[in-house]
Amino acid sequence: MRSYYRGPSYQGKSKSRFTAVRIVIIIVLCIILACILYLGRSKPENPGNPSESPRNHATETEKPSNAAVKPADKKIPAITVNVDDIGYKIQGSKEVASFSGDVRTVGMGKGSMLHVAFDEQPELYNIKLYKDSELVFTGKTPIILPEDIPADGEYNAVCEAVYDTKDFSGTANYCFNIKADFPPLPIISATETVPGELLVIVVKYMSPEEKLEVETDLDFKPNVFEYDNKKVILQPVSYYNQHDKVYNIKLKMGEETYSYAIKVNEKEFTVQHLTIDPKIEAETRNDESAKERAEKIDPLRPVCDDVPHWRGDFIMPVEGGRVREYDFGKRRYVNGSPTSYRHNGLDIGHDEGVPVMASNSGRVLIAEYLIQTGNTVIIEHGFGLKTWYYHMSELNVKTGDMVEKGQVIGKVGSTGFSTGPHLHFSASVNSVYINPITLVNEGVPLLEID
Repeated sequence: MRSYYRGPSYQGKSKSRFTAVRIVIIIVLCIILACILYLGRSKPENPGNPSESPRNHATETEKPSNAAVKPADKKIPAITVNVDDIGYKIQGSKEVASFSGDVRTVGMGKGSMLHVAFDEQPELYNIKLYKDSELVFTGKTPIILPEDIPADGEYNAVCEAVYDTKDFSGTANYCFNIKADFPPLPIISATETVPGELLVIVVKYMSPEEKLEVETDLDFKPNVFEYDNKKVILQPVSYYNQHDKVYNIKLKMGEETYSYAIKVNEKEFTVQHLTIDPKIEAETRNDESAKERAEKIDPLRPVCDDVPHWRGDFIMPVEGGRVREYDFGKRRYVNGSPTSYRHNGLDIGHDEGVPVMASNSGRVLIAEYLIQTGNTVIIEHGFGLKTWYYHMSELNVKTGDMVEKGQVIGKVGSTGFSTGPHLHFSASVNSVYINPITLVNEGVPLLEID
């Protein structure tokens, strides 16, 4: 019987084969693991776009944005400021507008016009002018004219431009100074008018110390006021001035003289024959009332506050009243008298007790009962411009008060020389009465005071 001997030599071969198998298995597992890791690292981050290669994705991720590509100040387009055929190159900055350091100064004088030209056209732009840090002009325009500059002196100008170009995207600021030195520029509201209207003259580019003299044959010596870096003159044309006549206004400013021919056209004024209780007439139109008027009213006529108190348009002092525009300036005969007088305002009919409002803001010169005009209020609105309120049943203000436009100053009544409840409403410049309807409808020419 054959027997087999299993000795040490057989065991060594089996163990060697087992070790080799293990090595092979480990190598295979390592290869599989390496493949898994490789595939996991190379998988695109955007599963929605499997066609995107890892290389391309990394390139796009690392690529800087457009804003980073577009550089800083050296790529900002420049502008050229042209004045009197001279061009001044101005570099822009992304920084907030600043006028410290070396800032270009350009001059503007008689006949000058400033024009801004862009090296590259912006999407939009705006020019602002500052005087002592106060904004005095802003406009979406490349042109600055003399009328855009309120007075002589130095101004800080900044042009803000918004670009979206290949080289620059964003807002650029261009800073420069303007030194303005213009000759006096007078402006008159009209050279043709009718009796009872108001002319206004404004003179720009005069310093406060410069003297302005006014000569006229319109039977009124106007005052000269300072407002908003301008000289201001209110020149009323009286209903006593002749129509179809040419009057003259002459302005003297240093060695310069400006003359204006003022044509006063014809205006028809109506005639009224008024009948009133003789007792009321005797009690209200007499020597005592004339004396009272001379003592209390006449001294107020030349009063001129040197600042304008009024704001915006004037308003009718009574709402819903019965008004006849031809009341102003009409010739009135009372109780068959052979002589007439001029009616200096409007009679606004309404029920007694209806509120009477200040036509505009101002200072109350008088609030008192007078023999002829009853409960009376006179308001100085500045520059000698006044409004008058007669015949009220009661007063709601007192002399010296400052009142606002629309504030109730009294109530409609029939006190003094009156035939029934109504408000007599007048306007004047000093002692010359002007048409209150025009003041309400059109305001004060050339003076927009907000």
